[in-house]
Amino acid sequence: MHHEFVSNDFVRTRHLDEAIDAVGRVYCPHKVAPQGPVRNVDAELAVIHVGDQPIVRLRYSTPVRIDAGEFPNLLLMMSAVSGAASVVQGGRSSSWRAGQTMPLSPGLSTTLGFDRAFAQSALRVEIDRLESMCARWLGHPLERSIRFTLQPFSQAFEPVWQDAMRMVATLGAAGGRIPQGASASLDEFLLSLILHGHPHNYAEELAHPVRAAAPRLVIAAEALLRERAASGTTVSEVAAELGVSLRSLQSGFRASRQTTPSAFLRKLRLDAARRALSAATETTSVTDVALGIGFTHIGRFGAAYKAAFGETPVVTLRRSRRH
Repeated sequence: MHHEFVSNDFVRTRHLDEAIDAVGRVYCPHKVAPQGPVRNVDAELAVIHVGDQPIVRLRYSTPVRIDAGEFPNLLLMMSAVSGAASVVQGGRSSSWRAGQTMPLSPGLSTTLGFDRAFAQSALRVEIDRLESMCARWLGHPLERSIRFTLQPFSQAFEPVWQDAMRMVATLGAAGGRIPQGASASLDEFLLSLILHGHPHNYAEELAHPVRAAAPRLVIAAEALLRERAASGTTVSEVAAELGVSLRSLQSGFRASRQTTPSAFLRKLRLDAARRALSAATETTSVTDVALGIGFTHIGRFGAAYKAAFGETPVVTLRRSRRH
């Protein structure tokens, strides 16, 4: 029987051809060769769609070798939930194990090996979006494709990454799509995290000091952020509209405002959330307000709200309903 895969669904099959077909629709065309004498291969596949960067969970019941070809347009941040794996990509080799994440870059001949216990949870990144975000940080178009160093995430970055993945999984637990404001904020957060968290061929340029944006551009950015904070706008969208790089805009805010544009926007979003909660109806919820304005981590939103206003969002909401 053929298994049709849908968003936030789960597929399990003992037929290797069906598993290859299902995984190929999520990743790319590939070949899977079981290692050892096996008659059937159990495969489990699930995809969690939150924003535009889905999380893919995959497990085989036996050791496998995977020939993924040139890995076209596919960028994966592949975490080992259990077991161990190895990779040869573009003539370089590496390996990783439970609790580690390996970045797999697009456009390179790729061969993977999974042991029997290996289970993955991978973020499938839209490479065009990542390269567009990198160009916004740098302030100029990229001259070549992004290539990440083929090694596991550092011990400092790995827990940060896993915390981000738990946040994404929590958002996807209820199923369906999140509001556009939260989706845009989530994508910008994840892409920027990737660009600054692991070495790649533009990392050195991203780390170079840059001239601060002129005060007039900072003022213009503040005006746009104030105007659009409640609609879920992002800092990178505003920087692109003003024709300034994200790095330059950050330096400008630090120089003239002693803060960052992200922190400035977060305060505006908190103010917008308070206004929305203070004008609540019977159907208003804290989660809907937070996601609609662009907050993606409800727990952190609640903590920031209480720090800013001296009460939790729920207290504001209840008072609004009473009045």
